[in-house]
Amino acid sequence: MSRHVRRGLSILSIGWLLFLLEPLSSTGLAFPFFLVTFAITIIFGVVSLALVLTRRPVNPLRIFAWLAYPFAAATLLLLFLSSQSPSNPLFRIRFHLSQPALEAAARVARSDKTLATPTWLGLFPVHRVDVYPAEVRFMSDGCGVIDECGLAYVPGPTPKGRSKTRIKHLAGPWYHLYAVF
Repeated sequence: MSRHVRRGLSILSIGWLLFLLEPLSSTGLAFPFFLVTFAITIIFGVVSLALVLTRRPVNPLRIFAWLAYPFAAATLLLLFLSSQSPSNPLFRIRFHLSQPALEAAARVARSDKTLATPTWLGLFPVHRVDVYPAEVRFMSDGCGVIDECGLAYVPGPTPKGRSKTRIKHLAGPWYHLYAVF
């Protein structure tokens, strides 16, 4: 394999790992998107391993760097199977960077003004805003096969009897929301 092809594949491969930062820090993963990203991550992992092992001499540092692919694939699988975890550091960083924009949007939504959707609030895409007396829901991503995930702003006590939604505390009045269809 020529040097230019190897370099091109390496750049493309690194670009894919950078792209994965978005789904790995999202509120959840929808089934079709998960399948495509998981399959592409496996393909890039196999190609990258082949590039590392066919280069002489084999560099242990490159083998160590290749471990990013199995780690990314396992993380995608874990995220898909368990929905987003508030302890995920990538999600936490994205949430904290977005919190000022989310706070402002929650104030607007609670003041009976409508928010134009779809839109971006901070670093999260929001396709729907649901306003209830006790909370504001910012629906962001699909989860699983047909469910939705997002963020919930609940300034008071969390309402009891949530049969179709699960919430996990993030910070202050903010929660990760998993809404079952």
